Amino acid sequence: MADAVAAPDVDGTAVHNSNSAALHLLDQYVEDGMLTPMQAAAYKDKYTKLSSYVLETYKREKELLKKAKQLNGDLLSEKIRLEKQSIRKSEELAMNSNLEKEKEKASKELADCVDRETILTYEITELQREHAELLTRKEDMLAENARQVEPEVRKMTDEIARLGDEAARISVDIQKEERRKNDLVARCESLRVANDALDAANNAEKKVLAKLRGDPERIAKQADVVAKAVENLEHEIKRLQDRLVIVNAQCSAQDEKRKEADDVQKELNHKLDVHRDTIDQRQRDVDHVSLLLTDERQTHATRLGDRARLDLALRSAEMTSRRETDRQSSLVKEFDRLKKTLKKKMVQVDSAKSLLPNLEVQVTDAEHQMAADHVDLKQDVDVLIARLFKLDTIEKAKVDELQSLSQRVKDYETELGQWVAEEAKQTKILALLSAQREMKARAASTAIDNEKATQQELKMKELVILDFAKKCNETNNRLKEFSALYDIVKNERNKYVNLIQASSQALAEMKEKIKILHNEVEVLRNESLAKDKALTKERLAHQTAQCSRDSLRLDTNKCHELYRIKQEQVEQQIVQIDKLNSIINVTEKDMLRLKKQYEIAVEARNSTGVQLIDRNDELCILYEKCNIQAKTLTDGELAIQEKEQQSRMLHIKLLDMERQIETIRKKVPLVPEYASKVLSIQHELKQERIVTEMMCRDLETPKNAERSVQPQKGMLLEKELVLEEVTNLSDKLRAQAADGRGDTLQLAKKVNTFQVKIKETTRKMMATVSELSMFQATAMKLQQEKHDHEAAFAEAQWNFENGRAPNAQCEHEWYRLEAARLARDDRRALTPLLVPSQITRTTAEPRPNAYVPDELGIPKPYGGAAPFKPTLTGSTMRHIRPPQRRDIEI
Repeated sequence: MADAVAAPDVDGTAVHNSNSAALHLLDQYVEDGMLTPMQAAAYKDKYTKLSSYVLETYKREKELLKKAKQLNGDLLSEKIRLEKQSIRKSEELAMNSNLEKEKEKASKELADCVDRETILTYEITELQREHAELLTRKEDMLAENARQVEPEVRKMTDEIARLGDEAARISVDIQKEERRKNDLVARCESLRVANDALDAANNAEKKVLAKLRGDPERIAKQADVVAKAVENLEHEIKRLQDRLVIVNAQCSAQDEKRKEADDVQKELNHKLDVHRDTIDQRQRDVDHVSLLLTDERQTHATRLGDRARLDLALRSAEMTSRRETDRQSSLVKEFDRLKKTLKKKMVQVDSAKSLLPNLEVQVTDAEHQMAADHVDLKQDVDVLIARLFKLDTIEKAKVDELQSLSQRVKDYETELGQWVAEEAKQTKILALLSAQREMKARAASTAIDNEKATQQELKMKELVILDFAKKCNETNNRLKEFSALYDIVKNERNKYVNLIQASSQALAEMKEKIKILHNEVEVLRNESLAKDKALTKERLAHQTAQCSRDSLRLDTNKCHELYRIKQEQVEQQIVQIDKLNSIINVTEKDMLRLKKQYEIAVEARNSTGVQLIDRNDELCILYEKCNIQAKTLTDGELAIQEKEQQSRMLHIKLLDMERQIETIRKKVPLVPEYASKVLSIQHELKQERIVTEMMCRDLETPKNAERSVQPQKGMLLEKELVLEEVTNLSDKLRAQAADGRGDTLQLAKKVNTFQVKIKETTRKMMATVSELSMFQATAMKLQQEKHDHEAAFAEAQWNFENGRAPNAQCEHEWYRLEAARLARDDRRALTPLLVPSQITRTTAEPRPNAYVPDELGIPKPYGGAAPFKPTLTGSTMRHIRPPQRRDIEI
């Protein structure tokens, strides 16, 4: 029925038509007389109220459905928005994590670059120091070379000039060699002019040359020794030049590496700045997103509250709509029932109206029949009377007959009266039977109608039963919800009761604490006075600290200025290093050119030396042949024995010299060269000794026919010359070692001290450079923070002036405080409803399971004597030993 009523109300036309049809039906009932106008007006008012109420309920249902759809759409859009926000937040978090990883990677790369830069700077300083050491060694070696070569060259030139004067008559080749020597002397003098710094060493060597000028016989051998020394020095120079080239290449490579490191550092600094900017931007975006997220959370919380309120309103509206629909259905049912009763009455009226014409026709027929019978009887009476008057004559005869006839007439009349009464009775019986038939028909029709009505009522009752079943299910669901809410409220009430009891206990404790605090306040006041005095002292100390800070800032500024000056000096020194490198390159080119000239001169000198040695050997042989022919073999043997003794002595001296040379070699850097020379000389001496032994064996054997005195004497003289050269060289080496021992020791000490100082200064410079870089980084960071804070302050000031929040954090904090305030207001409003009016104040300790539901499967906090709590262990428990667990052995 409700569906049947609700279905036409979908559009207004159907409702209007139905309303007009009902009103027309009521007007028709009024016209038919079935209803009075008052009843019809009451029914019309009632129907119009019901229809308007139904329309209002349907409108409300439509509005509520639209509102529910709109709210569901808003809720769905909010859910989608929240999901988008969560997805965006996850993406932002992933991006932030990636940026953090990139930042950590960049910071690691920056730290590695800084470490590499420090290592490179340290290596550059070490290489520069090694370069300086190599330059100093080079200069020392050049000086030593000049100091050793120049006197020999001067001796050679003087000797060559003297021998040229003496041997001018020998050959034209000697003159050519002398011209070449003069050219070499001129070149050496030009080199001597270029090396003015070595004049003192040259003067000392000149003195030595003056001392040794009286030994012309040893010039050739010394020339060979000098040639070998020159060759060794040339090899050393080549080696040093190669090493210098390698060091220069390494320096250039290090410079390139340093430039590359600087470029990489600049690029990394740029990347770091870009990453910092992107990180700051991402951080701002994250802050903005977090602010939006908090706003969305707040709006979501408000929407949830609105949703809860709307749910409650929707439930209340559904309940009211259900009540109204139930009321409407009951009214519709009442209207249908009244309609059915009205139809029954109308059917009865129609049946009565349909019987009324038949009864009227029967009544008229009976009246007409009675009138006809009465007329017939009157006519019969008149005829009889006429006959009676006609038969007066036979009156007498007929009197009896008349009497009998009258008697018969009376009998007939009585019989007629009886038959009329019987007819009336029968008509009454017929009317009663017809009425009974009609009543039975009406009763049957009413029974059929009642059956139909009962069937419809049965259907209605089934629908009502279904409605009541739905209501029962809804009420059961609501009962479950309310039971759950009741459990929650009960738990909350128990919780709040516990809190109230705890707060009461805490209140009592707080009162006691307040009393204690009042006493402590006095103590604190006294302490505050003392603290005020200490504060004044601290302020004075703070002012002094500020003054010291200002002085330290001045010192730092001075240090920055000094650092800038030192940096400029370093740059100037770098420029000077570049200039010196160019000068070194030029000098190296000059040195190569001079080396070539020197090689040419050495070749010429060697050729002349070979010729001089040949001439000297020839002269010595001639002189010895003239002087030794008178001597005998015994003199030679004695001389040989003496020379052997001298050789033994020299061998002992050489061993001593070797020990001294070993000791000097550890101290003097040039001793290895002399040691190599001594070893070569010793090797030559051993070879000469072998030769002397062979010659002695040849001389002692009488079978040797080729032995003669003169060759043996010549060989002996040659050996004596070699021995004299060795002794002279050993004496010179000993003197040079003795002279240079103290100088080399002092130089080694100075070099060690200088190296230690250089290392300390480089370490200090590296430390200061690192500290300055750290200070510079902190200064840049503080400058950036200052700039950010100034920008934030300006933005906050502008926002505050324009009537907005200074920044997002302040707005978020304001929202948080407002939300907390609203929550406090809500709790304050709900506390009178939740807290009972009368609370039992008790000091008893609550039972452990007082507010624990029975359905929770947690153990009961009782001992063996439930429901009593277990007794606390006394002080005698410490005298009881705990049972020792024994291991089970199987």
